[in-house]
Amino acid sequence: MVAHSNIVSTGVYIIRRRKLIELLEQCNQEGRYNFVTDILVRYKGMKKIYGYMIDTYWSNIATVEAYYNTNMDFLKPEVRNFFFREEPKIYSKAYDLPPAKFNQGSDVHNSLIGSGSIINSRVENSVLFKKVFVGNNSVIKNSIIMNGAYIGDNVRVENCIVESNETLLSDTTYIGDGEIRIVSENNNRYGI
Repeated sequence: MVAHSNIVSTGVYIIRRRKLIELLEQCNQEGRYNFVTDILVRYKGMKKIYGYMIDTYWSNIATVEAYYNTNMDFLKPEVRNFFFREEPKIYSKAYDLPPAKFNQGSDVHNSLIGSGSIINSRVENSVLFKKVFVGNNSVIKNSIIMNGAYIGDNVRVENCIVESNETLLSDTTYIGDGEIRIVSENNNRYGI
């Protein structure tokens, strides 16, 4: 599909509650259920509809690839500086976690490491969320590791998204060849 414009809808709308209910009820009675085509496009000539142009960073996270690329964008200094040092300010709920810990043997380059994480190996061009553990002699490269993941010893993860609370057992390899691989192994972290 070829884009005919560089203008997109971000899917953020401001509308009076009573008017929205009225329009939704009308659409429902007619068996219409798409907000964009059945309200915005349908009434564009009859209602006052305005757009706001932005000239800053924006990303539509509608696919796994888009999610991955947006996270990787935060490794670029200009994107990171925009969101964390300029406007608009990003505020998030602070968790009572210790700062990330980088033990001897850790080697981290161009990565974001969340609080409560413990790093013992190489992490490169990656985003690690909160409470991630990376064991000894492992390599995390071009990947996203979600909250609470445990990466064992001698593990290689490249071009992957590792699910929250996932356990990657020692001596394993996960590589996304040509596309982003989602890693969800459902391994038990502890044996009895």
